[in-house]
Amino acid sequence: MRIWYQSLVEGNNAEYFQGLSSRAQQIGRTGTQTEFVGLPEGTYGGCAPAEVVVYPYLMSLHTQFLLDNALRAEQNGFDAFVVGSVQDPALREARSLVDIPVVGYGESALHLACCLGSRFCVIAFQRGFDQLMDLRIRELGLWERAVPTMLLDVAFADVSEGMNQPATLCDRFTATARRAIALGAEAIIPGQLYLSEAIARAGISRIDEVPVVDGLTSTLKMAEVMVDLHRQGIRPTRRGYTHARPPKEMVEHARQLHKRPPL
Repeated sequence: MRIWYQSLVEGNNAEYFQGLSSRAQQIGRTGTQTEFVGLPEGTYGGCAPAEVVVYPYLMSLHTQFLLDNALRAEQNGFDAFVVGSVQDPALREARSLVDIPVVGYGESALHLACCLGSRFCVIAFQRGFDQLMDLRIRELGLWERAVPTMLLDVAFADVSEGMNQPATLCDRFTATARRAIALGAEAIIPGQLYLSEAIARAGISRIDEVPVVDGLTSTLKMAEVMVDLHRQGIRPTRRGYTHARPPKEMVEHARQLHKRPPL
């Protein structure tokens, strides 16, 4: 089984992607191969990804990279395409574009959290991400299961440092998680995968008997299951608007018109 795991982090962050690959080998079943792909270097113009993804217009442009890669993944024989960002950018569009399973980090982690407790809370960082995630939770029809998203008072650089020196980051995350637990959260989801990785690599899987959902594990395991189901003929609907797949000639015309690069 081959899984294309699409990150919103720029692809030049070698240490981060090496860590993802190492963990994926431990998480995936025997025979699962996961390829991690980042966005082109310079995508964010020197800003951190978390500073950019909170702007709808900017993300409407950047998600074209994800959709190009969904097409490449299918064309190159991958069995599944994973959108590894908790807000699930371009997830609906990708599912309407390819026939291989498309799995989102947010959707996978949120539904898994519902299996682990009655209510969950997403803990993220970066101003604006709380509203972004609450909107996504509402879109999925899970708002009644949620404690409103909470923000950590840390920057992208703090999370990067926490990959190797996790003590301060983990203390802040734990304190925020305990506030969520006091409000009724029975499962905790670290927001951006960057944060989830820092927490997972620090070995935190439970806080006061409340499970912490590992973003990488939830998406890779969901991808494996969806491939299994796909091979059994269980596949998404093609009726209605959200999963309607356009004819190939329409896709080719639109890509040429908007000057998308060859696949």
